[in-house]
Amino acid sequence: MRDTHEKLSRAEAAAVKAIQAALADLDAEQAERVLARVQDQLDEAAGMPMFARGIAGPLGKLDFQLKTKVDEATAEQFRRDCVLKGTDTSAELRDAIYVLTWKRSYRQMVAEKLMHDDQSASRLQSLIGPFGAPESGGPAR
Repeated sequence: MRDTHEKLSRAEAAAVKAIQAALADLDAEQAERVLARVQDQLDEAAGMPMFARGIAGPLGKLDFQLKTKVDEATAEQFRRDCVLKGTDTSAELRDAIYVLTWKRSYRQMVAEKLMHDDQSASRLQSLIGPFGAPESGGPAR
């Protein structure tokens, strides 16, 4: 994260003015949402993992957003740690919240659910035999 007091180039200063003009009619919360969306799109374009988009978790759909604010040094160190782990900030925050709440990380809960689903399918197959439609070329042919 850049120091907010660092001198900007002309192009950067022009971009700041354009962004400020575009956000002028929005309240603070709306502007924050817009800037967060832009940052998400920039992260996605940079190849950052975007795991939570449209994903249903082990306890249901992930559609409630939690926010907090931290100091700049902590935010920068947290982002560095995320890059070193190969994750994004939302995935790490989600894991931390799940650990605090459920004593297991979100990734661990997803893995457990996948293993459970796989075991259930295996048990079902052992009870009723192979299931596959003849037109699919499956083992039931």
